Amino acid sequence: MQSKKLFYITVSVILCIGSTTLVCASDLVVDTQFVNEKIGNPDWVILDARDSEKYRNGHIPGAINFVKIPAIVLRDPTHRAYTIVPTIEKRIGDFGISNDKHIIVYGGAVNAYYVTVPFWIFEYLGCNSSNLKCTVHYYDGGFERWLHEKDKSEEKETVLPPTLFKSRVIPSRLATTEEVLQVVKGVEKAILIDTRTEAEYNGSDIRSLRGGYIPGAINIKVQKNYDNEAYRMLSLPELQILYQDMPKNARIITYCQTGTRSTYTYLVLRLLGYDNVASYNDSWGVYGSNVNYPAANEQWFDFTEMNDAVKTIRKLESH
Repeated sequence: MQSKKLFYITVSVILCIGSTTLVCASDLVVDTQFVNEKIGNPDWVILDARDSEKYRNGHIPGAINFVKIPAIVLRDPTHRAYTIVPTIEKRIGDFGISNDKHIIVYGGAVNAYYVTVPFWIFEYLGCNSSNLKCTVHYYDGGFERWLHEKDKSEEKETVLPPTLFKSRVIPSRLATTEEVLQVVKGVEKAILIDTRTEAEYNGSDIRSLRGGYIPGAINIKVQKNYDNEAYRMLSLPELQILYQDMPKNARIITYCQTGTRSTYTYLVLRLLGYDNVASYNDSWGVYGSNVNYPAANEQWFDFTEMNDAVKTIRKLESH
């Protein structure tokens, strides 16, 4: 036990020394004690990333809520992330978060990667860097862990007065389709990590116009990063092994279908001390639907089969 504890301390020190950002990598993912100590501190904002119904039924004391999940509030499926920064800034400010606050995001344990979307967005906007004073942290285990370890919650809504949030974007934390295409063409170098399931990767599960994957991408589905029963992130040693073949100085781009699951892998890589990592927000939803973009193991969506299935369902419903 002593040697295991010493190992974790050593890893944390290494991650902190290797980080060029304002916050040590080891502080990005926090535990229950950390969260509990920040309750009531005006410099800290605890953001409940669940929907309003779950929030009203009980939440960490003092936590605020965006009504809808932040993965929806802070994104727009019809626009690319870097084109709506002023809109995102206003929405964050309207909920009382200024750019000098320290933010802890948490949600439901099962939907962990919906919680990492706001984590990634806050980092993209400049938190956890020398650009801004704000920091953002992820509470691993979510509300379920909180109830298990603290067994205290409140139903009273916390509303902060509107304020101003002004970002200083770090472009390298977001990968654009243009950058990904340059990587595919060999003009730029980066490691592409496809965080979707094996079925999506090999093209048998088609969720865009085409199935398949971005040429050169490595498939490490997001579920490999956490325990599938407890929905808790794997230990640092286990995560180190999972990504051991990836150089710390490499440019790494994570993607999935909609840029949601990929943010969890983004967080894991940041925790492991990777600084030059980005989430490809357009992901396969955009890439796979453009027939001009090169694709590996390309499979086409069968509209005839889908139409026949719809007709069959309608016939069954009419009887």
